[in-house]
Amino acid sequence: MADTWRQLQPLRVAPAWAIDMNSLYAVDPSPDTMEWFYGSVLISGHLAHNGLCFDARWEPEGDPDGCYQVDFLQLAGFPRKGTATGVHAWLGTWTTRSRTELVAVLEEFMFTRNPPSGIVPPPPAQ
Repeated sequence: MADTWRQLQPLRVAPAWAIDMNSLYAVDPSPDTMEWFYGSVLISGHLAHNGLCFDARWEPEGDPDGCYQVDFLQLAGFPRKGTATGVHAWLGTWTTRSRTELVAVLEEFMFTRNPPSGIVPPPPAQ
């Protein structure tokens, strides 16, 4: 079990981005590998100076017929005095069954700071 980290999915991380949580392994989903796909977040990252972030998970959790879902957000910043600057914004959710496509989208988001095409925007506020 000490070598589990060697099976983490390689990912190019853009400068200034931080990966907050990473349990995304280079394993494709199947009935035999579902134990790798439990958890509310598989990988998450943020860009501190402007609040861009992403959270990726597998939904439904533990279901081999599920898919990766990624929420893209922009969080309010907090300067040194501790007062919020701006508002939280949910940019939308993107889905795929492909780990390769997931990695490509996360890398592109970190380097371009643009959400992927095909993102489902949040419902309008009421």
